[in-house]
Amino acid sequence: MLRFIATKNANLVDRALQQMVHHGGSKRSGASGDEDGFILQHGLRSTPRLAAYRLAEPMPTHRPTYPSRSPKIMRVKLPPLRKLAVPALLGFGIVVTLGREVVFALGLGGSSDLEVFRLAFGAPNMMGQSMAPTFVGVMLPLLAHAAAQGRDQEARMRQRILRFNFFGVAALCLLGMVTAYPLSRVLAPGYQGEMLDQVATQLRILWLFFGITGLSFSARTFLNQREVFWPGASTSLAVSLCFVVAGFGIASGALPKEATPLSWAAVAGGAVVLLLQMQAKPYRRLDFAKPPARSPHDVPILLPMLGALFATICASAPRFLDRAYASSMPSGSVAALEYSYNVLAAPGILLGTTFVMVMFPSFARGVAAGAPRAAARKVLPLFLWTTSGALAISLLVHGFADSLVTLFYQRGAFAEADAAATADVLRWQCLGMMPMVAGMILAQGFLGLRLIRFLLLLSFLRIGLRWIALEVFVPRFGLEGLGLAYTFTEAIALVIAALLFARRLPRDSSTASLSS
Repeated sequence: MLRFIATKNANLVDRALQQMVHHGGSKRSGASGDEDGFILQHGLRSTPRLAAYRLAEPMPTHRPTYPSRSPKIMRVKLPPLRKLAVPALLGFGIVVTLGREVVFALGLGGSSDLEVFRLAFGAPNMMGQSMAPTFVGVMLPLLAHAAAQGRDQEARMRQRILRFNFFGVAALCLLGMVTAYPLSRVLAPGYQGEMLDQVATQLRILWLFFGITGLSFSARTFLNQREVFWPGASTSLAVSLCFVVAGFGIASGALPKEATPLSWAAVAGGAVVLLLQMQAKPYRRLDFAKPPARSPHDVPILLPMLGALFATICASAPRFLDRAYASSMPSGSVAALEYSYNVLAAPGILLGTTFVMVMFPSFARGVAAGAPRAAARKVLPLFLWTTSGALAISLLVHGFADSLVTLFYQRGAFAEADAAATADVLRWQCLGMMPMVAGMILAQGFLGLRLIRFLLLLSFLRIGLRWIALEVFVPRFGLEGLGLAYTFTEAIALVIAALLFARRLPRDSSTASLSS
């Protein structure tokens, strides 16, 4: 009975298929056309039982997959070379920077000429180092916002950034040269007479270094927008190489043991930095010939940049306070402070600058797309790894401060007394490395969110904390008090900055999509 029913059903199905083929499938629905083509192609119409069996099978819920004739080899996805070049160039630059300090110790030790150069180099160098990421942090989100509105708006913003960079840096450079003498009295309150005149003379030369280096800020912004980081990552390497050449000239006797050769070496390094930025291929491909007309969509850049500039100057003030207190201490204290800070800054700047250069463009795009929290979550794991590495390095330096100072510096004109003074500062100053790195990253985050008022608040807070710490620690602990004051200030400022950033980070918009 069952066999009869199955045969009858198969015959009915076969007859229905013949009618569908005869009428050309003019009233087919769904996927029946594909099924008819499959049946005609494989000759199933002439085998009714097989056709009934196939139609009775449940339809597959997914598309079947078949093994490829040439199986693919699994490949590990590596970061692009342009991003791998950033830590490599920064790392090499940090090594050369340490080499610069070794050469300085070999030729000048803790001499007064080196202290004159340190005091004069501080302000222009800090302005250059701080203004470069600040300029990029302010301008890159504006450029990303303009790019989202079209090529004309992007070209218009690029022209405005270029002009603002030129006139702003030129004004600061001239102002620094004109006010060199009164500024030297602020930077070195413990100096008098001829020593103060020497600081002012070197300041006039070194503001030229800032002016030349500062002209590269706009090029660095344009290159970072295209994720080309190697010219910016080469800055420390280029300047330090020029210092190494001048230092060897002084140590060998080819150049006089004065501050002036070092100042002109800085100017040469700034010229190399500018040349590297302008000769990068993506920068040379940009069109600056015809600036677009004014647009009602133009975003103001003067006020945000002035606020960021003021915040940068205030953020640099604690370092100037350190030097001012050291200039009033016994001779060699300023040199010991700077030797110590350069050991601290070597790994700290490598970690912080690499993170900012590689991850900030992604964060800026996320903010422009209306997804700042998603952008922050994307960079959080690397932030934790970076700060953990900085903490581990600082603990190692704390335990081996004397050995590191002896290894790096104690040779030539660098005496045992200079080594002992440097180790006293480094032993406690190194513990501020992790807060320094984390604070550097959070500062870029505030710039990306255009929360410059909070940067100003943090800068004023750090000045007050550093002044109180120096007043408390230096009279009690001497040179060690300089290191303790640094660590205390950076740690307290980091806690407050992290709380402010977490509280003021805007929520993602419902329609935002974070681009990778």
